[in-house]
Amino acid sequence: MKILILSVIALITFQSELIAQTYKIDTGHSSVQINIERFGVIDVVGRFKDVQGSITYNTENPSGTIANSVIKVDSYDANNIGGEEAVKSPAFLDAAKFAEITFQSKATKEEEGQMYLIGDLTIHGVTNEIALPFAIKGPLIDLPTQKMSIAFSAKTTINRQDYGVSFNRQLPNGTKIVGDEVDITLTVLAIEEK
Repeated sequence: MKILILSVIALITFQSELIAQTYKIDTGHSSVQINIERFGVIDVVGRFKDVQGSITYNTENPSGTIANSVIKVDSYDANNIGGEEAVKSPAFLDAAKFAEITFQSKATKEEEGQMYLIGDLTIHGVTNEIALPFAIKGPLIDLPTQKMSIAFSAKTTINRQDYGVSFNRQLPNGTKIVGDEVDITLTVLAIEEK
């Protein structure tokens, strides 16, 4: 009887592993967009174009989702050369010293129907644990590669001061030249790894 129970557990574990699939982030179809207030008037919108990493996703068990990513700071693009250079400079992200932004998930939780990846976000050499709300579509066939793919999306807001990005100049009326809150939107296509 004991052998039978152990065999069933082993079979369930094996089937679960078969269902789980690792997907590699497709850099050409993925980006991380940021919005941050400038002069207290308008949001500056920019995006990091070089996003790498992987997502392990189990359609039968979304709570087992695992994700890790590396974002190259030097890939920041805001359609404004001066603004791009400022973001990459030592005053802000300091791309020369801190070339990468990373996220490594540690757990997944669900609250009121929303899935969250709990993980470590490292920016500017500072690591904080965050709860990243996310959604996944798929898997569906990716026509160009003829492989299965998923679309991963997530939105969150962080305070740049929490990551040592402490530029704090103000206008004469006390308005911050650059706001502290940064809205982050991730749009990721990931293709199955064989």
